[in-house]
Amino acid sequence: MKGPLSGVKIVELTGIGPVPYAAMIMADLGAEIIRIDRPGGYPAIDPSLDFAAMDRASIFFRSRPLVRVDLKKQGGKDLVLDLIGKADAVIEGYRPGTMERLGLGPEPCHTKNSALAYIRVTGWGQSGPMAQMAGHDLNYIGVSGALSLFARDGKPAQGIPPLIGDMAGGALFAVIGCLSAVLHARSTGQGQVVDANIVDGSANLYTLMSALTAMGLHDAQAGGNVLDGGRHYYRTYSCSDGAPIAVGAIEPAFRRLLLERLDLQQDPRFLSGAAEDEAYRTATLTARFASQPRDYWINLFDGTDGCVTPVLTLDEAPGNAHNATRQVFCTVDDVVQPAPAPRFDQTPGAISISPAAASNSDPNALRAWNFTDGDIQALIDKGVVGCGE
Repeated sequence: MKGPLSGVKIVELTGIGPVPYAAMIMADLGAEIIRIDRPGGYPAIDPSLDFAAMDRASIFFRSRPLVRVDLKKQGGKDLVLDLIGKADAVIEGYRPGTMERLGLGPEPCHTKNSALAYIRVTGWGQSGPMAQMAGHDLNYIGVSGALSLFARDGKPAQGIPPLIGDMAGGALFAVIGCLSAVLHARSTGQGQVVDANIVDGSANLYTLMSALTAMGLHDAQAGGNVLDGGRHYYRTYSCSDGAPIAVGAIEPAFRRLLLERLDLQQDPRFLSGAAEDEAYRTATLTARFASQPRDYWINLFDGTDGCVTPVLTLDEAPGNAHNATRQVFCTVDDVVQPAPAPRFDQTPGAISISPAAASNSDPNALRAWNFTDGDIQALIDKGVVGCGE
């Protein structure tokens, strides 16, 4: 583990959504993480699923080993507390009160390790009238206000992938919180509890929109503002082959290049800037882009500042010349997946354990936490720790 987080030790109480993604980011960057899961893992959502294929595709679980621990046994709780005593941080994503009922809440953990960063990742947060309610990404970003930004034509968004909530508002803020608390503990010796929740995080993510609204620059119905598709120079269009492109020529200099390449630089209704001409401008660009296939437009704007680029599918993105040159994606266990990010020139991150290997219980991972072979075998014999599958 030679990434920039080498030397940071974290205990992950495995879950779904934000927690494994946050742990994956830090593990890719060199943090030494041990993932604790229940015997048998999470129940299958669909009994017909091919678990071998799922293991290969469980990208979130890469780069750190798994140990299945029976937390219903005192020996299992003692094992986790022992690990926490040697860790910089613990990260969990259970409903508030669950860890306390397991005997692994902040109080016993800080008694064991006063400098521990205790990271709690939830949807609603640790307090408030909704804290004990079930929910998912769509619920959380609905309450935070973030979902309203994706409305169109006067109707709320039917649904969006769990990027704004789970992955950004939850996981990325958990990473920020974890590393901040670890740095604080290393300089002061004082541990603390970090409440990283999706409502707080997703509300924080639209700080720019809040600022623009306060300035009167984002006050139209969703879909009618500068940055959400309400202007001809910042929206997507369909080409003659049905493939979409993105136009992002916000600045006047970039917009001039856009119009020059489209041979519209002399059109007075584009030069006027009058609000009442916006529908005409959008309709004109819609018709212009629909007149040629996507490759025509990409070639026309290639190497320019006209800010016209393809909208690639998940299948197309890895083959894009820019992405391929920079190796944005990699293939592990025959599964194409994003490479570790961000990039460091001296201590680059790496996928140290494949998703398939990381999906099997590996009691030997305890060796890195100063457990002897005899200790590990005793835990296996008592049924506290599961053997490798």
